[in-house]
Amino acid sequence: MNDDDDFPLVDTDDLSMITEVGEIPPPNKWQDIELSRLETDLMSGVAWEASVSKRSAPIKPTADDKEREILMEVASWFLTAEQKYIKIDAPESRMSMMDVSKVAKPMMVAHYAGTEFAPIVQQHAGNIVRSCLEGEPIDPRIAFGVWSGKIYPVPGNPSQRLYRNYLWDLNSWSVPSYRQHHEGGDYGALQPFLNFAIEDTGQQTVLLDWIAWSLQHEASKPTWAILLFSEEKGTGKSTIGVVLEALFGAQNTAKLDGVDKLVATHNDRVLDKKLIVAEEVHISSHSKTGNALKDLITSDRTTVNPKYQAMKTIPLKACYLFTTNHKPLWLEGGERRYYIIEMKHDGHAQGPKSDEFAEMVGEVYEQINNPKRLAALYAALMARNISPEFNPKSMRFDANATPIMRELQAQSGNEADETLEAVLSEFCVSIIPSSDFKELVKFLNAKNDNAVRNALVRLGWESMRLRLAGRQQRVWAKKGLMIENGRIQSTDLSETLDGAVENGFVWFPLDYYVETTWTALRDNKLKVKFKNEQGTQPFLDLNTGENGPFLDSTTETRYLTWLNDKDILAGQRKFLKHDQD
Repeated sequence: MNDDDDFPLVDTDDLSMITEVGEIPPPNKWQDIELSRLETDLMSGVAWEASVSKRSAPIKPTADDKEREILMEVASWFLTAEQKYIKIDAPESRMSMMDVSKVAKPMMVAHYAGTEFAPIVQQHAGNIVRSCLEGEPIDPRIAFGVWSGKIYPVPGNPSQRLYRNYLWDLNSWSVPSYRQHHEGGDYGALQPFLNFAIEDTGQQTVLLDWIAWSLQHEASKPTWAILLFSEEKGTGKSTIGVVLEALFGAQNTAKLDGVDKLVATHNDRVLDKKLIVAEEVHISSHSKTGNALKDLITSDRTTVNPKYQAMKTIPLKACYLFTTNHKPLWLEGGERRYYIIEMKHDGHAQGPKSDEFAEMVGEVYEQINNPKRLAALYAALMARNISPEFNPKSMRFDANATPIMRELQAQSGNEADETLEAVLSEFCVSIIPSSDFKELVKFLNAKNDNAVRNALVRLGWESMRLRLAGRQQRVWAKKGLMIENGRIQSTDLSETLDGAVENGFVWFPLDYYVETTWTALRDNKLKVKFKNEQGTQPFLDLNTGENGPFLDSTTETRYLTWLNDKDILAGQRKFLKHDQD
């Protein structure tokens, strides 16, 4: 095999290949492969493992360089768990060592067919697979790694494996295929459909804002769900669910009949989706099912019990769309986790305009089944300016409640809970030191401390002890917080940092988190109220240095390090101006 033919050197006499910035030549074909490998390592998080080789890409690869590249690629196809092997794109599979050997070899041949690597694969396939199976290298990229047992979606991160604490997690999210098309924004057939199905423009705006925000911040989640209600059938509830499934990707969506599977014992393969659509739901806010569902909608993490495995704690990324043909009286108005839209119009199945509406539904299906038109709808939602009243962490009942929600609200009278939830969500507060409790009581004009404590319990908070400012303190905290080794996981704080959430940089020192959230609320809003001054909006000045955010609860891998490496990689890629295949 001729290295010069397969990986030609850059002709430095060709000035068209040289940029003006430092006269750096673009990467050749081999260096571009190495850059892609680095990009994958950065996305997975393995790049910062101390044992990972830090070396510059040679202009001309050796035979060992090429074989090592094949080895790293093949090693990324399987993980091991309890002396069995799983395909990363089929985690339900369990294979023996012999099974993997038989499967991996033809996979290699197919993957490298027609490439410059094909002769190496033909000659050394057995040795490569054996090395992946039996090797115990220091570098975790060149042998089948150990699976943590965790599967969860990390939208925006294309890496199927995520290296965390010397184990590999699986990323269940994948890029929907239609997003390869780049079209101008166009709501297309969806807009007239919504104009007919949801006549109230305010409700339509909230729905579109919720969809748009969930797409624009795909690695995060809103903490309230959409509930579509109509007593008649054929009003378009299921069509909206199908549109969302197309936008988020069928592979990233769980479609359910009711919510039983969502709150079942083995619900891990439902919760590893980005979008959950459940039809014909009937939820009791005070039942075990209702409380479990509320926790899933609001929490950032949960404990799952995969079959044949120990219990695992995984992050939650899903947004929820529910539909029902029964008036949701069971929510009793005190439930703040559902934005209820009543879809009532003459286009229902037995209505006088059913034919007209059916035609609109058909046009929507044509739109989403066309990848380019679907891409145009996605572009329109990604470019949408979210309404100032919209808050993904608090539904803002007073500003946005629908008539049916106000009807239910009148029956329960929990407006104080909504006020409390709104002010805490505004500043991303999940922990309140008990020593500052009087400030909150005074702000809310509550009768006493117990009134606020009871409200927090209804909102899903609990009392606990945490080490803050060097000593154990009594605090109130949201249930389901991930707190480890003096750090807390908070996607809310990381959302303002480009790429931080998608790549796992969501861990902050606990003291810094409380200072940035609760202390900011206390000083900028609670105390300001009593000075007769206007409260200020929270300004989260996130320090990307010593205060993180970090990749996990133990390492010193910071967002700033990833950002610098990412910028360097982008700078290298910009020099690649010609197709060198």
